[in-house]
Amino acid sequence: MSLPTRRQVLRAGGASLAAALAGCSGEGSSSSSDEPSGPSPDALVTDYDQLQLRNDTESAIFRDAARDDDGAGSSYLDDFLVTTDEERADVEFAADPDGIDEARAFIDETEFDEQTLVITQHRPNACHRVKLLYVTHPPDSVVHLDFCYPLRPASVECSVDDRHVVASLVRLPYSSQDESSWGHGGGSSCHLPPSLRTETEDA
Repeated sequence: MSLPTRRQVLRAGGASLAAALAGCSGEGSSSSSDEPSGPSPDALVTDYDQLQLRNDTESAIFRDAARDDDGAGSSYLDDFLVTTDEERADVEFAADPDGIDEARAFIDETEFDEQTLVITQHRPNACHRVKLLYVTHPPDSVVHLDFCYPLRPASVECSVDDRHVVASLVRLPYSSQDESSWGHGGGSSCHLPPSLRTETEDA
């Protein structure tokens, strides 16, 4: 019996692949690819207030007065969901960067009967900044913040070997008293997820 030639093997493989692709694209297949990935546009929050502080060292800008220091190292960065006056009292300033007076006023002016305060801290390298990309109010959570980390302007002298701390203060236009579920995340890309892109936005 003669063995198949290389051309016959390639031709048979190509036919099999074409059949497989045809099956995947058939009318009987089900797929969710028509729905853009990402959070629902209905959950998007746009009418929030924001303030950022940058500390040119690795030290935290805020610390949680209610936290036991024995439970975390000195490099720990506290995040806060602040919904009451009592929780606000636990937000302590641990550094004195530029803009600290504006941050104090921002915190003090929050009205918890109608608003919620969120404070996050990141430790990017000195050549990157922290950008709040979007804010959502999911059905099962107070808020989700999504950040990205673009480069700072070329005029800024910096080294990627150095670390800074950036605090983002976000005031939400709704009260969240007695709620505690929230989160934040991020990545290197500053493109919105497909579900939040407009028809005119360049993806």
